[in-house]
Amino acid sequence: MSDGSSSPAPASLPDNDDILREILLRLPPLPSSLPRASLVSKRWCRVVSDPQWRRLFRGRHRTPPLLGFFAYYSGKLAFTPTLPDRIPPERFSLVQRPGQRLCFVDCRHGLALLLDWALLEAVVWDPVTRRQQCVSFPEEFKVDAENHFYNGAVLSSANDDGDCRLIRFKLVLVRTNVQGLLASACHYESESGRWGNISSTAISSSNLFESSVLVGNALYWLLSTSNDILEFDLDRQALAVIQKPPVDTGSTFFSCFQVLRTEDNRLGLAILTEHTIQLWERKVDLGGVVRWVLWKTVDLDKLLSLTTASKACPITITGFDEDNNVIFLSTSTNDVMIELKSMQFTRLPKDNVIFSCYPYTSFYPAGNNYYSIGEVRPPDM
Repeated sequence: MSDGSSSPAPASLPDNDDILREILLRLPPLPSSLPRASLVSKRWCRVVSDPQWRRLFRGRHRTPPLLGFFAYYSGKLAFTPTLPDRIPPERFSLVQRPGQRLCFVDCRHGLALLLDWALLEAVVWDPVTRRQQCVSFPEEFKVDAENHFYNGAVLSSANDDGDCRLIRFKLVLVRTNVQGLLASACHYESESGRWGNISSTAISSSNLFESSVLVGNALYWLLSTSNDILEFDLDRQALAVIQKPPVDTGSTFFSCFQVLRTEDNRLGLAILTEHTIQLWERKVDLGGVVRWVLWKTVDLDKLLSLTTASKACPITITGFDEDNNVIFLSTSTNDVMIELKSMQFTRLPKDNVIFSCYPYTSFYPAGNNYYSIGEVRPPDM
């Protein structure tokens, strides 16, 4: 029997789409998560294809997953997936235009950078959407091109709306003369469509074989021969050279170097000598002096339980994923990924010899343009 008092109104719940958005934000950032979610219904597809929701999804997970890596096999570029949730390698195949002679040099923020030696262009490629945008080298970089080595770096400058229809990017083009005396760099922004001023610095090494590493707001390349580090400050658009740590690699004839971004977002350097990796970090001491500090030493024989066959040839560093802090190694029997914070490792099948690999990280989106998982299209809208 009612006592005449009114019951409090039930709390209103958010509408169903709001609840669904919150639930779907908690999906793991695996390549198949969003394409499979989009197959459930038109409503689910509409939610996960919404640019604003995708921005929230990226913001929640922050670090994009390592999907795999690009490498050259017998002179041909190919993608190798590294997750159990595999993307078909042919999904990320590069289509070259007639007359192009492309060389893969960098990838970051879901974009890849290739340099065209024939046309003297930088080609920014989005492997997910397969879109390309070509940027002609600055005129000064076209002069005497046959007597220079070239490298570069790409960064996404996409707006927060998550619009994937346009490629918005920044790139830095670097070249060194064959004498190894001078390095020059130039910065480009797609929104303005203009190259900036050229910055130069004296060096003591002729080539930049490795891809760049982004630390804070600066890009770094390893200089061959000297193994010092070339720095390009994106704010000041200026080049500088940082000397490597004063490390003694002993009497060994072979050491391998790799620029790193450390857990504390500082510049780091890995030095591999025989079966030991020294991990160095650049820090500011109490006196305000920036110096190299030994951060960690890794005994690969203990970590990987190296076999006699694995020790038959020198172990080499083939690449580094700056987003997930993963270093790639190659032994005579396996390729190996090591997560430097946890020291967990994954062995990869060794089907071919890899000298350099380019780890590719990206949030794999959903929608009609991205139905490669099982090649099943989402429901018609």
